[in-house]
Amino acid sequence: MRDRIVVCGGGLAGMATAAEAALLGARVTLVERRPFLGGRAFSYRDEHGVDVDNGQHVFLGCCTAYRAFIRLIGAEGDLTLQPALHAEVRTRDGSVGCLEARTLPAPLHLAPSFSRYPFLSRREKAGVARAMAVLATMTGRRLDRLDEMTFGDWLRDHGQTDRAIECFWDLIVLPTCNDRSDRVSAAIGAFVYREGILRSRTASAIGWSRVGLTTLVDGPFRAFMARHGGEVRTGEGVVRATSDHVELTSGETLAAEGVVLALPPDRAAAVAPAAVSDPGLGTSPIVNVHAWFDRPLMRGPFAAILDGVSQWVFNRSAMGVTEGAGDRRHHAVVSISGAHDEVKRTKEDLVREVVGELRAVLPLARHAELIDATCIKEPDATFGVGPGQAARRPGAASREPGITLAGTWTDTGWPATMESAVRSGVMAARHAVGVASPSRR
Repeated sequence: MRDRIVVCGGGLAGMATAAEAALLGARVTLVERRPFLGGRAFSYRDEHGVDVDNGQHVFLGCCTAYRAFIRLIGAEGDLTLQPALHAEVRTRDGSVGCLEARTLPAPLHLAPSFSRYPFLSRREKAGVARAMAVLATMTGRRLDRLDEMTFGDWLRDHGQTDRAIECFWDLIVLPTCNDRSDRVSAAIGAFVYREGILRSRTASAIGWSRVGLTTLVDGPFRAFMARHGGEVRTGEGVVRATSDHVELTSGETLAAEGVVLALPPDRAAAVAPAAVSDPGLGTSPIVNVHAWFDRPLMRGPFAAILDGVSQWVFNRSAMGVTEGAGDRRHHAVVSISGAHDEVKRTKEDLVREVVGELRAVLPLARHAELIDATCIKEPDATFGVGPGQAARRPGAASREPGITLAGTWTDTGWPATMESAVRSGVMAARHAVGVASPSRR
């Protein structure tokens, strides 16, 4: 076993790596260039003293590794998870549908609500059911063979109309893969439906943090590492990494028996070019519009929107989120995944269109006064999960012995989610310390 491990990067992948390595008995130092932890799932304090997440991050019941990590650091009490999926789906003309998991064995748990789903014809619903039946029979090897085509092409080959793809399949593919079915590898799209919909009735339940994302992990993780003899160093970047030391922006050098690069692929390649090269996965953008109103916009915690720029609207007030003492505004977050066109637009234009859509789709919003709004663009929010990406995603081992890779972009088998980040960290820690790694799925 390697005893002294330095983890470069304090996102979820780096934190999961450090926590797992510490549990395995290693002496761990985690280095993060920003003054806080969380990586791309973070929050900041605005001028009103309110914790604002960079975007609405949710997890599903099937995200067992992420939930285990949050439980490990002692923050599980700040999470909420639905008992089973219940999600409204709305359109501008006032139509409202619902996808709800009932107390039936998978995959029949969605059948009662899907039979009443108003946005597809009977023929389209029958086609969806047939495609689901095909997905249910697929093994891991058959899934991997789908990587050279898009999920959209696979769906059309199995009788799906453009409307069925837009009104059903992309409801799950967009937020989990951060792109539409026509851009996503069929292997990843099929995996998402098998893991999140077909495996169990609770797998698709939606969960979220009731505190800011930084608050959720930063303090609890630091306390966990202190209890296990680890060190967390924030505000220090990594300049260069080799198998036996890490050079920091401060000029200090940290000796190591093993180094884990829990960094984006371009950064990992920059600090350790002998160990890894950028696999060229590309990126996919996310845009989030935060809007505060003088009254509630909706009664439920969230809803999907089918026929606009907006994709999912989250009612933070109804989600029980604690944002700031004394704040009386009602906070809604609109998430736009795969935002290739929207990321090029001005923030003012996006806020104006999104608020207009909320007023059109949500009856309670029509008389609500907009108090404040902001737009957060992340052009490189996740790696791209297009066709052929599975062969380009590296495993935990780099080209240089002693340097290990972690991050959603490594070969976890999952798309770029918080679950993938944690799974990559667990695998990286086991590889870096020198013990057997669990299966990626």
